[in-house]
Amino acid sequence: MIIGHLPAGYLLASALDRSFFRDPVMFWAIMAGAVVPDLDMLWFHVVDGGAVHHHTYLTHDPTLWAAILFFGLVLTSRLLIGVALGALLHMVLDTIAGPVSWGWGDFSFSGPLVIVPPTQDHWVMSFVLHWIMLIELALWGIAGVVFVMRRKLEPME
Repeated sequence: MIIGHLPAGYLLASALDRSFFRDPVMFWAIMAGAVVPDLDMLWFHVVDGGAVHHHTYLTHDPTLWAAILFFGLVLTSRLLIGVALGALLHMVLDTIAGPVSWGWGDFSFSGPLVIVPPTQDHWVMSFVLHWIMLIELALWGIAGVVFVMRRKLEPME
């Protein structure tokens, strides 16, 4: 997933915003959590030089985010809960076309659900021209509609 994390985070935050999670801290924490795992791209490009796939870094380990969610629930921290929910959503989305290691040992799954073949000179173009990009564009479209509808339904202050 290249461009779909933020709108997916917005959709999750918006869905939970209509429930008992109605809280700006939770809303923005989910939004941040939806993109924060990809901060490892700085390390990937600047330090590592792309030697190891960034999905192997700790920031792309669902166990880390599950542990943060657990501690957030124990501590009743809306910030930790929101960031962890957003990051776990990020892991689910990355699993569509990238390796994310779910589980341990014999119970581990780390393959992508869809393999994007290298049809272009640069991997980004292979993703952009693959049908999977339609999922990301759909997330943006749906998030846009939800954004407009929320503005129409919420009273002006």
